[in-house]
Amino acid sequence: MTTNRRRYFRQPVALPVRVRLLDGSSWQAVTLDLSVRGTRLLAPDALPAGSKAKLTIGAAKGVTVRAEVRGVRSVADRFEIHLSFDALAPALEEILYREVRAAERRALRERSEARSERLALETSPPVTATRGGERRRSRRVRVEASARMRVGTAYVGAKILDISSGGAKVRLAQVMRVGERVILPIPGCDDEVRAVVRSVRVRAKDLHFEIGVRFEFADVHQARTVRAQIAELRRAAEALAPA
Repeated sequence: MTTNRRRYFRQPVALPVRVRLLDGSSWQAVTLDLSVRGTRLLAPDALPAGSKAKLTIGAAKGVTVRAEVRGVRSVADRFEIHLSFDALAPALEEILYREVRAAERRALRERSEARSERLALETSPPVTATRGGERRRSRRVRVEASARMRVGTAYVGAKILDISSGGAKVRLAQVMRVGERVILPIPGCDDEVRAVVRSVRVRAKDLHFEIGVRFEFADVHQARTVRAQIAELRRAAEALAPA
């Protein structure tokens, strides 16, 4: 009898998970890795080893499985939980396997798009005139600025790692999904800009998340104001750089 052992490898993917306990309570977590045999979650609460839970992995119509806790580790103000799935029907195994592979493809596509964007920004002139107006491109400026990012109606503590005229890279503890929209403050001024999440990466070192966002300016005036501020940040960074 042959076995496709590749399907049991755990893949580092970030997928939303709804955890339901026997007492009826539930809370949201995110996968750090996933296979058809088990998963490792980043969660706001701990679970005792040996306890049982029901997990819904993926979007609203995700895959639901029963699981047993194998171990728990405290990480900052959250918990890393190792779980193994109960015996699965072959059809459910295949669904989970496809979910892992789809997440892999999304991650590869996001990295490829981010790499292409960086190359475009590095090789394009800083200002390009178009018939419809002015389109500016600039290299990302490293800022390392703390910020309060708005997600829905709540504010989330975050750190803006770098920023350009088109988007930014942000580190935070909040679970985010590709396509989700946020409002991000611009360092050094009072402007806030709407942005859409283009990529999500789990930092294995401290179990935080790094997201790449693309700005969605309200109008031309806001675009020019924000670009002028980013140009100022770039000049300040260049002035501080060693000769």
